[in-house]
Amino acid sequence: MRSKTVILCLCIAALVAGCTRTDQGEPAPATTDPPTESVPSTTSEEPDEDLPTDGAPAVPDPLDTSTFQEEPCRSLTSAQSQELNVGTAGKQSEDVLGNACEWSNAETHGAAIISFLDKDPRGLSALYKADKAGKWAYFEELSPIEGFPAIARAVADDRADGTCSIVVGTSDEIAFDVSLVLSLANRGKKDSCDVAAQVAGMALQTMRQGG
Repeated sequence: MRSKTVILCLCIAALVAGCTRTDQGEPAPATTDPPTESVPSTTSEEPDEDLPTDGAPAVPDPLDTSTFQEEPCRSLTSAQSQELNVGTAGKQSEDVLGNACEWSNAETHGAAIISFLDKDPRGLSALYKADKAGKWAYFEELSPIEGFPAIARAVADDRADGTCSIVVGTSDEIAFDVSLVLSLANRGKKDSCDVAAQVAGMALQTMRQGG
């Protein structure tokens, strides 16, 4: 479990250049081996032109996420994490591109990770630029989540194994990532990107309410 979630965190940090709601208790890890491919690195940089760029959508009504960027574990309430069956308390860590929080359940091995990509102040534009450079194994535009633009992308396509990583733009400069892996019981039965979108929607509701 730890190796899988560590790989997810590395994928989040290493490369930044309509889904529907599902039933509760879904996120949990598959047992397939994590990808072993090398992940290109990137460094944070100041935008050199007006955002958005590279085909990324504008965020017409930005959301102030500064509190949650500092304390990402506030992005989900205890009730929300219980509904997702990933425990009630998250564990904060720091990635290359921002702070992150992981929720996990030792019994079900369920896990969800929310990471803010605020050390690269280009929001979704950075990911669209990386897509143009062919950096992603998959890159898909999703229906807006709670009114905010979103994409699904990863450097390795493990969706068949029950994983998904999506990114939501909360402003033209700031975005956050939701990564998870489904349990063996749910793999092949649930769409991992649907569940990731569910988690993102919950987090956006919490952020709008101030935590």
